[in-house]
Amino acid sequence: MWDRACQSVALPPGRELAVTVGAEFSVWNPLMRHWLVWMHDECPRIAANVRVDSAPRLVEQVQNGSLDIAVVYATQQKQGLINDLLIDEKLVFVRNTGAEGEISPETHVRVEWGEDFLAGYEAAYPELAHAGISVSHGPLALDYILAVGGSGYFRMSVVRPFIAQGLLELVPHSPVFSYSVYMVHSSKADEDVLAQIRTGLRAAARLCE
Repeated sequence: MWDRACQSVALPPGRELAVTVGAEFSVWNPLMRHWLVWMHDECPRIAANVRVDSAPRLVEQVQNGSLDIAVVYATQQKQGLINDLLIDEKLVFVRNTGAEGEISPETHVRVEWGEDFLAGYEAAYPELAHAGISVSHGPLALDYILAVGGSGYFRMSVVRPFIAQGLLELVPHSPVFSYSVYMVHSSKADEDVLAQIRTGLRAAARLCE
């Protein structure tokens, strides 16, 4: 609560309220950029603060009251917190266009999308459990595959343009995994404040489609 108290005392000139929104590393771009532009245009009297951090730290900050909303992937339900679906995201299996034959562990990139994903992924592809490269950050893994070729699971919204350009293709008959984005906030939060933040985030999410 201390952060919010400090913000109310030290508001910038012309601002009536301050809101603080946190986004997970893998979700902030371009979502939060769109949200900041929306806030600038639609809520000019609200000071917007954005934090980019890991999901556990962001959820902890929502719990202690220093963060109004955390935008994170695949979060677990916690007492006193509410998870609102923001983006119904999917993880799809792609490879460089023109690749033939079975997926090779030597050229496959294992992307760490969390425990739920890994359980389904390893069940579907046990032969890829020991891939040549393992990366915990999706954008880095995608940049690598675009540079040298290979395969991996990525967010559909991110790889769709590369599929359209003919740089990547979906692996036939591969399973699709859910990787939705949620807005996490306290059940005791100010509903008027939350409504404005949620409206802006939903508008930003539509621009990411």
